[in-house]
Amino acid sequence: MEELIKSSIFNGLVFAVYDQLGPQPVYMFPEPVRRNSKDEENHETQKDLLGLTMRDYTHISIKNLSLLIGDGSIFENPKIKEFKHFGIIPFPDFHSTSLTFFHFVEIGQAEQPAATAFSLLVDEDRRSFLYNNMDRLKHLIMEFFQKFDKELLDHLKPQEEIEHHFKSLLKQLMEIEQSPSTSFSAQRKLKILFTGLDSTGKTSFLLSVDRKYSKLIGVKPTLGAKVRSIEALGASIFLWDLGGQLSLRQKYLNKAHIYLYEADLIFYFIDVKDKKRFEESIEYLQNIQKVLTNFDQKTPIMYILSKSDPDIMQLPKIKGNIEEINQKLINVSHGEHPEIFFTSIFDYFSILRAFSSGIAKLSPNRKLIEHNLSNFSKETKIYLALLMSNDGLIMAEFFTPKAIKITAISKPEELLNVFQLTAPQFAILYKIFSKYRTVPQDETIFKVAKSVILFKKVNVNQFGMFLLLLMDDESKKDNINLKLPNFLKITEDLLLTYIS
Repeated sequence: MEELIKSSIFNGLVFAVYDQLGPQPVYMFPEPVRRNSKDEENHETQKDLLGLTMRDYTHISIKNLSLLIGDGSIFENPKIKEFKHFGIIPFPDFHSTSLTFFHFVEIGQAEQPAATAFSLLVDEDRRSFLYNNMDRLKHLIMEFFQKFDKELLDHLKPQEEIEHHFKSLLKQLMEIEQSPSTSFSAQRKLKILFTGLDSTGKTSFLLSVDRKYSKLIGVKPTLGAKVRSIEALGASIFLWDLGGQLSLRQKYLNKAHIYLYEADLIFYFIDVKDKKRFEESIEYLQNIQKVLTNFDQKTPIMYILSKSDPDIMQLPKIKGNIEEINQKLINVSHGEHPEIFFTSIFDYFSILRAFSSGIAKLSPNRKLIEHNLSNFSKETKIYLALLMSNDGLIMAEFFTPKAIKITAISKPEELLNVFQLTAPQFAILYKIFSKYRTVPQDETIFKVAKSVILFKKVNVNQFGMFLLLLMDDESKKDNINLKLPNFLKITEDLLLTYIS
């Protein structure tokens, strides 16, 4: 096993369990080394590939499982067996980054499933391998544990008895290393496509995201593919604006290995007012879906119903159009609920919300961050919580049915729409008033009907972020301030891989 690790990109594999003794490493490859006190003093400067001690493995286990366990309330959830999440976790002390799989396993005669974390460690400088090959790695690991969990039904077996299972997994992982999705680089690279028929507002959408309003007047059709990049999520994100004329659409499909291959996310645009082209748009969408299927690519698609200007949304004709296109998208979504956003260049925040929701899908830590935000909200009796970047991008959200009751907004989707649209505006207002030193504290309170909204600026490392919290009583603020440092500490590493 050690020879295999030496010849691969992987620094090690760790399977940790939270049992009656707390978080501890159970299976470790390579096996932990022993050091005397002098070696420990030089540990930071003389660490080698296979130089992790038992203390190091324990540190990794505690850090991983603390992200999952929190205050322990998760064990009260009757659906914990269904919990299966991945996260990218940095371990700067060991110059490593891990792809970690969290799930619960029934072990022996224990009354409840045990929390586990399996970490695949690579050198910090080669962490892009984990990002760029995420789907393939996740598939192998999930498939492995579907079988391996059965080995633990009686008890935790000695490492020598189960080593051959992990050896087999490592060999499969090394096959991905030999034929990675993209070439190795220090920087994570992501590819986002903006596509659809011509004149559906793709370029205007991107200009609005860039806040280049002066360029919206007289926007000309995109001829071909225009590519530019932004830096976000610790990655270079390449935005492909694909012109929608018929000849160009045929070109993208014929040369899909250039345009559609390895797309991490697709924004698909449909003009909500142009009913006569709905069929044409759905046909093009289905052709794209066929290509993705042939590539065995599960690229998420966000549907943008553009030109949904506020002054027309209540017109019977537009309502009919929306109902029709919504049903068509359901029919071609193969059992999955289509994610639909209504945008207008006259409502910048509708565009920001759509873009934010798409970007959020590119973070492998989104679900873990929301898991911790949920725990924090339940501890502090918060009914709705939004966590935003300094730019107003929503990175995580949580809400309970009580939020509907105290806001008198009847539908969950409408409730989230209201807060997702208004939260970035709070961030902009806060920054404006802060600039002129009219905000004495890092928080402000708004009272609306029976609800209280606490808007709070927080810092994660050197990055400024915002929390929007909905409650029914302002007195909860003291408990929020008490619990907040622990929430930020637990999720700091998850957030840094998201925003840095």
